[in-house]
Amino acid sequence: MLFEQYYPRLYYFAFKLIRDETEAQDQAQEALTTLWQKKEEFRRASLSQAEAFLFTVVKNRCYNYSRRRRMKAGKEDDIAAGQDFSENIIEARLIQEDVFNLIFREIEQLPPQQVQLLKMIYVEGLQTDEIADRMGITLNVVRNQKARALEKLRTLLLKKGLLHLLILFFY
Repeated sequence: MLFEQYYPRLYYFAFKLIRDETEAQDQAQEALTTLWQKKEEFRRASLSQAEAFLFTVVKNRCYNYSRRRRMKAGKEDDIAAGQDFSENIIEARLIQEDVFNLIFREIEQLPPQQVQLLKMIYVEGLQTDEIADRMGITLNVVRNQKARALEKLRTLLLKKGLLHLLILFFY
């Protein structure tokens, strides 16, 4: 009797809250099941008290369902965005590593002093004055050797069709 009287109303109420037909059916059934499991507590209760209990159960279950659905959707969006972001970062790092390797192979073809100079600048990140101190040369000599080394590197990369890599790497 309770099922026949309240199920359609509970279903309609749940559907209006969550807009999911199957889930609304489940929420209405679960509310009735919960009342049935607590039947001893409702032996002396009025019909209006049982009705209030049923609608409160549906309301709370629908609220929890909506909250879980939003949380799940948010996490799925975060995960999807994180995967895209992570995959893009990993791919960019792999490409960057390939570019570095190609350029360093070409740098190794330069005279030893120019190789040393470019490594100090681009690998160790040293400033011109630090390089001058370390190599025991003047600032102008460092600048001139850097210009010559980069020009030779440009020429090597241009001959091999890899000049665009130099631009990506250094700029």
